[in-house]
Amino acid sequence: MTKTCRVCDMDTDEPTAVALEHTNSCGGRVVHLCPPCRAEQGLIPLDQHPEGSDGFPLYEVSAP
Repeated sequence: MTKTCRVCDMDTDEPTAVALEHTNSCGGRVVHLCPPCRAEQGLIPLDQHPEGSDGFPLYEVSAP
């Protein structure tokens, strides 16, 4: 399924869900990024978030 990347606004056939967009008045949406933008931003895919993250964006941590 084609989605639009939130970072570069390009359509991608390989979207990665990285977060839930939270709103005050209604249900939010899933934020999708293309693979290059996800890697560049360092965001963890939503399906790899730990339990209790509530869908907020999580970033990969680099070893020092």
